[in-house]
Amino acid sequence: MGSLAGKLDGLLDAELKAEFGKLTTRLLELSKSPDPPETARIWMKDVRELSYDMNNCVDAQEDWEAEIPEFMARVKEANGRYERYVPESLTGPADLVPIGVGDHQHRTVSGGRKSDPVVGLHDEGGAVYKLTQLLTDDGKEFMVVSIVGGGGIGKTTLAKQLWREKKLEGFDCRAFVRTARKPDMRRILRSILAQVRPHQPPDANGVHELIQDLTEHLQNKRYFLIIDDLWATSVWHVVRRAFPEGNGSRIVTTTENQDVALACCSYESQYMFKMERLSLSHSKELFISAVFGSGEQHSRQLDGVSNEIIRRCAGLPQAIISICSVVATLGEANAEQNREKIQNNLPTNATSDEILKQVLIFCYNCLPSCLQTCLLYLSIYPENYIILKEVIMKQWVGEAFICAPRENEKMKVAESYFDKLVHMGMIQQIDVGYSDEILYYAVHHMVHDIITTKSIEENFVTVIDYSQRTVRFSNKVRRLSLQFGSATYATSPESIGLSEIQSLAFIGLKSCYYSSILEFKVLRVLILHIWADEPSTGVDLKPTSELVLLRSLQVTCNDTVHLPDLMQGPKHLETLEINARVAAIPANIVHLRSWLHLRLGVGIEVPDLTGTLKTVTTLNPPISLDDSSCSCKSVKTMELLLPICRIPKWIGQLANLCILKFVVRQLQRDDISNLRNLSFLSVLLLHVQQPTTGLIGFAPGAFPALEYFEFRCGVLRLMFQEGTMPNLERLKLGFNAYPRDGFLLVGVEDLLSIKEISGVIGLTAGAVESDFMVAESAFRKAMGRHPNVSIERADMVEELYVEAEKQHEIPGQPPSISSEQ
Repeated sequence: MGSLAGKLDGLLDAELKAEFGKLTTRLLELSKSPDPPETARIWMKDVRELSYDMNNCVDAQEDWEAEIPEFMARVKEANGRYERYVPESLTGPADLVPIGVGDHQHRTVSGGRKSDPVVGLHDEGGAVYKLTQLLTDDGKEFMVVSIVGGGGIGKTTLAKQLWREKKLEGFDCRAFVRTARKPDMRRILRSILAQVRPHQPPDANGVHELIQDLTEHLQNKRYFLIIDDLWATSVWHVVRRAFPEGNGSRIVTTTENQDVALACCSYESQYMFKMERLSLSHSKELFISAVFGSGEQHSRQLDGVSNEIIRRCAGLPQAIISICSVVATLGEANAEQNREKIQNNLPTNATSDEILKQVLIFCYNCLPSCLQTCLLYLSIYPENYIILKEVIMKQWVGEAFICAPRENEKMKVAESYFDKLVHMGMIQQIDVGYSDEILYYAVHHMVHDIITTKSIEENFVTVIDYSQRTVRFSNKVRRLSLQFGSATYATSPESIGLSEIQSLAFIGLKSCYYSSILEFKVLRVLILHIWADEPSTGVDLKPTSELVLLRSLQVTCNDTVHLPDLMQGPKHLETLEINARVAAIPANIVHLRSWLHLRLGVGIEVPDLTGTLKTVTTLNPPISLDDSSCSCKSVKTMELLLPICRIPKWIGQLANLCILKFVVRQLQRDDISNLRNLSFLSVLLLHVQQPTTGLIGFAPGAFPALEYFEFRCGVLRLMFQEGTMPNLERLKLGFNAYPRDGFLLVGVEDLLSIKEISGVIGLTAGAVESDFMVAESAFRKAMGRHPNVSIERADMVEELYVEAEKQHEIPGQPPSISSEQ
């Protein structure tokens, strides 16, 4: 209700403002009670429904003031009911000092990643050592090793440690996937195929075809796979059919079920590794590390609290990490005061699942309401669904969950919320098997159970999956998540009232997609993850131009998306992210003043001059955005991963830009200098399709806030001058090895803050192995003595070949690209 209060500020008289403020405070206080009586639950539900109705009215009607008397009558009636029926003494863990948002300690490793607090696994003779020894056995036989143990005992953490082991990197291909209790087999198989064959997206759709595709690709290859969180032998028996034996290939599975573990390793128990709970000493070490940080002095005043908590957590790492987030926030001054409260909420002599569940519920109840709301929102995704931090943050902002003094600070606040939930173990980092620039996350299945139950209780998110044939709704549906997966005939119940839905998430096949978008009158957030089984006319999103309240549109699809010709209706659209082919870009896309985040993804189709759709991998005319001006001056993220003619000059006017990612046909004389003074730009990704013929230079003082820079071009000719990019920490360069010398890289030693350097080297047509070795040697030489340099081999860094006289078609531009001065 915080965002609603802000909208009403200045519109209400003093009496009505006081009544509404009283209502808001009472709802927030009452929501902290872990187990309120039925009268209080009904009251909270009614107040939330009132706030939804008021919010929709304020946003949808310019003359909404006429509705004030009716709403204020409902506000006063709600306050009256509270005073008559709700006990003022209702409190719960709110008696504790509440968890703060920004006062946690970040556990970071190089590149800004947050590391798992790990104890015991790397000890001599520990789990990592034993399993690495087993998996690196020189035998050529196919091997499956299964890790088994209860929830929260550290199976996924161990699997991730194995994934990072240097000794297990020497395979032809690798993949890391997670399953769920209701698995989407096609999604699992597609995920494996996308990782072991990254440069060729899966064409197959059915399970049988995907298995065949995988088998053919993995034949005669030595591969390493991790399948995390298996729940049923039936899932294993399906995916197992895709994995050819021999060549020393290895598979690691994790599961809570011993029967599943035995089935995975063909009932050979020597290949089943049973996870044990932490010893008392390791539990103590983890507690101290999680509360105070590695190597920090700990408070003796907390010893009494820590000993009791460690005993109650019974050696479960997940439970210890989560409860430590509460203890760390309380600090020394409040430790003794809150010890009894913490202990009373932790069970004794319970099973692993009961202990972990109670710890997670307790930690959830200790969260401030803003964090509870953000965590509940994640129930809109299926269990173990891979999520991206930036995407979730934008959705929170679009839902108006984030309050900040200034509009441009909302993403920073959202990031602090997300980081806090990661720190507590409510959200897990899954940074394996994917791009090394992007961090992926998932929600632990037990956390997912808790937030799904809470969402139902509070009518926060309504979830319908493919297994639900009939559903009855006792409340208005405000947020609807259709989780259909690969089900062919799933449909949404006809009894749902669409006019009240403000958020819609659809995850499933195009044949099941509910396309009547115009019926969603108050829709603010639209999330579409659509998979088309067969070629079709595409996904029609042109009606979105009439959704006047829409703030966020995010689409991931393997089909062509048809956007509106003009985005006229949504006056407040802040986020447009299309990870799919796009038939055409709205003509006024750079003139929408509300833009904060714009992304048009890879694989986009654009119309040529005859109107025929062509893919961007051909030499069709690229999209031109070279308008003289841009109205979206507040934009913070811009990702145009379809080829454009060149970087528009107006990009240099976007003073708030933080992330910029472009694929350009050509890099022209002034393009780099046009970007150099973007004072907030922290991430820059630039892919140039036509090899440059001149040196690209970066002048002193340029890009003052840049932390990550990725540059890909067929021919690498870069010069970093002293004083440029003073805060750059990560540098990634991609280029091709040529039969002739074309490599030039100067000044890397002048990047004083650099921590990681990586290179991607491809082979062009006609190049041989010796050319790759020459290019690799030149790259390493240019890096000097930097200790953290990695080189990845690729088939080829994408580039376009055109006749020399046609390389520079823009009038008045010289045939070479000069250094930025």
